[in-house]
Amino acid sequence: MSVLGEWMAKARSWTWADVANAAITVALAPVAIPVALIVRLTERPMERSAEDVAGNLYALLSGQHDPHWDWDNFVGIRIADKELDDIRARAAKLALPLTAEGAMELRFLLARAERAARRGHPERFDS
Repeated sequence: MSVLGEWMAKARSWTWADVANAAITVALAPVAIPVALIVRLTERPMERSAEDVAGNLYALLSGQHDPHWDWDNFVGIRIADKELDDIRARAAKLALPLTAEGAMELRFLLARAERAARRGHPERFDS
């Protein structure tokens, strides 16, 4: 069966609510997509410290994070510091729940964040 035939078979089982939802989606898309792009492009990155980033990574590793609420808030907002934002972006690519490889990658990112925190505080001698 062709793709069009499969789509037609699904369309025959639609209810009026499905048709209304599809019509609303099609009608709002020309407005919603440009607005979403403008918001994304003008969004200001968040000021986070290296300690905040390390704390979020540690909390996920230790099971103290709500993996779907706190973690989404952490990975979903860009960080002004480029190094910390790179750590956030790499952490965002990890699948939850963490696999053994994911936990190892998160430990590596945590070590990077901790090194960045030590660099930000030259009075520390624990490095």
